[in-house]
Amino acid sequence: MGREGGAFTGATQAVLHLHRAANAVRQHVEQEVLRPRQLTWTGFVVLRTVWVARRIETRHVAEQAGISKATLTGVVDTLSGRGLMKRSNHPDDGRLVLLQLTRKGHRLIRELLPEAEKAESYALSYLDPGELALITTALRGLVDHLERSR
Repeated sequence: MGREGGAFTGATQAVLHLHRAANAVRQHVEQEVLRPRQLTWTGFVVLRTVWVARRIETRHVAEQAGISKATLTGVVDTLSGRGLMKRSNHPDDGRLVLLQLTRKGHRLIRELLPEAEKAESYALSYLDPGELALITTALRGLVDHLERSR
C-alpha cells in the first residue's frame, strides 16, 4: 500500500521531501538564530504570532502555530517566566486568556525577525526567484485545500 514496485508513490515522495525540507530549514534557523538566545522554534513561532496580533486568545495562537493547547501552555509558561509574554483575562469572558508581549518580548522579536529572515533567505537561496514563487504558491494552495476539506 502506497508502494509500487518497491518505490514510493509520487505523493509519498513529495510528502517525505516536504517534511525533510521543512525540518532542515527549521534546524538551520534554530541553530543560527534561536539557540544562542535559548529559544525553540515553537517558542519563536508563538512569539511571532502574538507579536503580529498584539493581543490574542490562546486558542487562536495554538491554531495559528499548529500546536496543541497543552503544548502552548508549556511554551507560554516558559516565555512568561523569561519575562517575554504576559497573560490576561479576556474582558468579556473570564474563561478566555489573552496573550501579549512584554516590552522585553517586543525587543527580542524585533531583534530576532531580521536575523531569522536572513537565515531563512540563506536556506532558500538554493532556489531562483521563479522557483521560490512557484513553491510558495503551491504550498499556500496545499494548505488552503486541506483547510477547506476540514
